[in-house]
Amino acid sequence: MTNNARKWAGLIAGAFLLCCTQEPAAPVAEGGGLVVTGTALAQVGDDPIDEREFRRYEARIQSQHLSLAQGVEKHREHLLTLIDIKLMVREAYARGLDKNPEWIKAVKLARHKAMVEAYIREQVGLQIEISEDELRANFAAHPARHAVRGAHILLDSRARADSIYAEIEAGRTTFEDMARKHSLDAATAAAGGWFASYYAFDRVSDRVYERVFSLDTGEVSPPFRTPQGWEIAKVVDKKLVPFEQYRSVIQRATFLEKIENLRSEHIDKLVAESGLRPVGEQVRRFVAAWNQQPGTPQLAPEEWDAPLYEYAGGVITMQQGSYLLHNTRLGRARIDSALLDDRVRRRGAPDLLLGLAAERGGYAKQPEVQEKVQAERERLLLQGLWEEVLEGTLAVSEEEARAHYEAHPEMYWAPEEIVIQEIMVADESLAQRLLEQIRNGADMGALATKHSIRRDADENGGLYALRAFEKIVYKELMDAAVTAPERELQGPIELVSPVPSSLRDPQPLARAFSIFKVLQHRPKRVQEYDLSQQKAHYLARQAKQQRELRALNLQLRAKWHPAWGINGDALAQYALANP
Repeated sequence: MTNNARKWAGLIAGAFLLCCTQEPAAPVAEGGGLVVTGTALAQVGDDPIDEREFRRYEARIQSQHLSLAQGVEKHREHLLTLIDIKLMVREAYARGLDKNPEWIKAVKLARHKAMVEAYIREQVGLQIEISEDELRANFAAHPARHAVRGAHILLDSRARADSIYAEIEAGRTTFEDMARKHSLDAATAAAGGWFASYYAFDRVSDRVYERVFSLDTGEVSPPFRTPQGWEIAKVVDKKLVPFEQYRSVIQRATFLEKIENLRSEHIDKLVAESGLRPVGEQVRRFVAAWNQQPGTPQLAPEEWDAPLYEYAGGVITMQQGSYLLHNTRLGRARIDSALLDDRVRRRGAPDLLLGLAAERGGYAKQPEVQEKVQAERERLLLQGLWEEVLEGTLAVSEEEARAHYEAHPEMYWAPEEIVIQEIMVADESLAQRLLEQIRNGADMGALATKHSIRRDADENGGLYALRAFEKIVYKELMDAAVTAPERELQGPIELVSPVPSSLRDPQPLARAFSIFKVLQHRPKRVQEYDLSQQKAHYLARQAKQQRELRALNLQLRAKWHPAWGINGDALAQYALANP
């Protein structure tokens, strides 16, 4: 599945709302042809939408996709987006996308996973007790004790991210400059990628937590993948959070650690009770065939279904053994029976035995499990429909990107900045000598290249653009530059504890001294297209996604018009209870 397909939920939620608020919508009936009565707010085919389902759906809509309307019209627009989702699922079924073997396999996997999660929670999780001393000890050692103010650079490819990260690591440029020039996040790019607030452990995704919270202040992460794209992150600042405020976070982390330990013990017990044993002749045949062509053993069709291992209640086939080796990164390696046994006992059998125990325990019939499976079934159908109907239409030409840039200048602002030339040194007497040399005609750029301890001065001759959000980095220099007249030499001014990451040698320094002159005050302005080209392609593609998805939604509303409808009376009552 493509990464774009994975964005369906947000795009569907936003397509109707954005089109209604930004441009005239195509004519469409406000309700379908199905008459809906009783307490249901709406219905699609045989599927009613009740208050519980709709309330949960509204709670998941991202803030940028919330309707700008008021009262019942706000809820009507949200209800239509939920109907659009159900119509897309209906269309996917009509196209036979549920017959795709990969889809069937993925649904079976989702069912297995949901059953096992429910089984582990009941059979293992209910045994866990956590003391107050454990909680406080874990908090003292846990990254969640800090809230982080971060920054990021959002990019569209691994290659692009690796290239920019290499430039930053080599010291040839700053993280903030790369964010302003290349980040695709319009909300933070102008601010050098900096987020406006601190984020605690429970406000970020697991991927961001893993890659960012363990970094020191000023440290930059290697590129990593998120649903939005490729990201490079930086920790701008950290602050301790109160234990009581994040007690629940630490409880969860402690619980997960304990449940993993108990899960391992439970699996060991299941394996022991199952009587798991290799089928000697089949193991020897499989190992020999595998090692002749690692990853693609030449076995007869009937051999693939032959038992490699047996246990009470089932077998692990040669086919499953092959999948297991591939899934544990042994797809091209030679193996022996001991390595195969290790993989089967540690990775293959536990998953199969947990699934078997969950199946026997009736966990597949639990409402929570069925709800998760249904949600995954619909998500996979929507992904398939996206790829079949929309994905091929979303390429953006250079002309389209430039047209978006010209039509939406507000999305390409460069911030107000003060361009200066500066020499920063650690010794006040050296600063005074350099000041006199410049007044006597010495080239300031050459002196900055030779003497300045400011980061990148050896490459840029001491030229910097100061932006308001960088006050935390430039501090006293920023204060002085704001009021300094242009082209007049200033200083030396004392800099107290300059930020280490702003220095060529990023070591703590009690004080430094700066001489500088303001070359230009640049107002807020639209950034040149050459510097905005990558962002223009990204934003133009996003806009095209919205238009194409909106068009599809309208087509499906018309196509399935007799099969859906809204209960106006029930919706009005819902709006009164949920202003």
